[in-house]
Amino acid sequence: MRCPMYRPTADGLRCILMPPEEWRISRAQYEKYCNNGGSGCPIYARYLSSRGG
Repeated sequence: MRCPMYRPTADGLRCILMPPEEWRISRAQYEKYCNNGGSGCPIYARYLSSRGG
C-alpha cells in the first residue's frame, strides 16, 4: 500500500507534500515511508496533524 501523498506528477512519482527540488535530494530517505502507506513518515504525520487527522 502506498502513501496517498505519493503520486505521479509531471516530475515523476513523488511525495506531493514536498517541492520537487527537495524530493530529489531526500527521495532515498523517504521512499520507505511512501511504500509503507505513509506509516512513520514525519512529513505525512505533520500534514495529518495540521488537518486534525
